[in-house]
Amino acid sequence: MSAITDFFQKIQNQIIEIQTTINQIKTSWENFQKFWDLFFTLVPWEVLLLLIFSVILLSIFNSVSPKTPKANLTVSVLLLSALWIYFWGLFSQEISYGKVIFASLYILFPLHAIGLGQWVYGWGKQIYWKKRRIAPVLWDSALHQLSLDYHQLVGKAHLYHDKIQENRGSLLEELDRLDQSIKGIRSLLLQEKPIPNKNSEES
Repeated sequence: MSAITDFFQKIQNQIIEIQTTINQIKTSWENFQKFWDLFFTLVPWEVLLLLIFSVILLSIFNSVSPKTPKANLTVSVLLLSALWIYFWGLFSQEISYGKVIFASLYILFPLHAIGLGQWVYGWGKQIYWKKRRIAPVLWDSALHQLSLDYHQLVGKAHLYHDKIQENRGSLLEELDRLDQSIKGIRSLLLQEKPIPNKNSEES
């Protein structure tokens, strides 16, 4: 009897193990489905397909111009987006331009986000310093800025003494900055109220 009991016990244990394995596979499959559902919620399939074909086209462009991968990917995305709209128009009367633009921006925005951020930062910095030069608040800071811009211009003029033509743009930029600082000094001198300086601010 004990042998028969052990036999059925083994069968029962095997059945339990099989059920456990099936449950584990089922749980893994459900987790797998949840992952891809979440993935395609964050990354629509249109974006994924556009990215895949863009990478394929990118490899072709990189073989021609390997030093411009970012520009190559941008051209690939834009070209495929144009083809997408064209073929969509052939097979459908209504074209969802918003979906195409969204898919393109989904790829292009992260690609150019750093460069765009740097451009915005540089643009804001340029406006800040231009305003600080043209409309200074204190006489001392205006003189200090004028001195810095003057020495910067003279330093570059000496540095590029033998290469004036090649560096004309850089020298003109420094000259513009110096001109802005001079305008700032002039604006302080032309104002009717007393010109503030560092000492008067501290007192």
